Amino acid sequence: MERKEEEEEDIVCLDESFFINDNYQLTTFTFGSQVIQLFCLHSASTDFDLTGQLVWPGAMLLNDYLSKNDEMLQGCSAIELGSGVGITGILCSRFCRDFVLTDHNDEVLKILKKNVELHASSENPNDCAGLVAEKLEWGNSDQINQILQKYSGGFDLVLGADICFQQSSIPMLFDTVKQLLQIRGKGKCKFILAYVSRAKTMDSLVISEATQYGMHISEVSGTRSVVGNLDGVIFEVTLQ
Repeated sequence: MERKEEEEEDIVCLDESFFINDNYQLTTFTFGSQVIQLFCLHSASTDFDLTGQLVWPGAMLLNDYLSKNDEMLQGCSAIELGSGVGITGILCSRFCRDFVLTDHNDEVLKILKKNVELHASSENPNDCAGLVAEKLEWGNSDQINQILQKYSGGFDLVLGADICFQQSSIPMLFDTVKQLLQIRGKGKCKFILAYVSRAKTMDSLVISEATQYGMHISEVSGTRSVVGNLDGVIFEVTLQ
């Protein structure tokens, strides 16, 4: 009995804050003529789904693409899925009329909102006009509808960068994309996905799920490149 009590005393209960790294560093990124500073981690957390705390290769790929094609952003309304620290939204807010950044993880939303506030209070507040952060779990129609109550006309663009990690999340991703594309209707809104290949099973799953949900997915010509020693590409997804 005494031995069992000693063993029980050795058990240490840790809450999730023990695993959370919030030692964010102010970091500078450059995309063409656009210079962005924001807070992020330089190495990834793996516990409690905190991958959104740093800037992933796909975000670099998407921002490079958008900075070279910023005419597609001019005056438009856009929403990003899985925004993480917000590097794509901050870039786009310099061109877009409205930009909604979303993430499902509460801890990631804290740093996302901190970066939105950082840029909203910058010397040129017009840079981030209409930039807001919202909670959105893919497939959650209630959360989608809450966002659409504020943006009843829908969006011109849906964006995603390096958001295809877990196979189980891909159906919900495209369910969400379809709901957002349908607001404007066929040909009036498109999903731009910066995809980084890490597994052949995921490569085929992304294509098949987009098709399964009644969408057409195509590779944007000239966008294949190596990012972080991995193959990356920009996809455009539209309603069929």
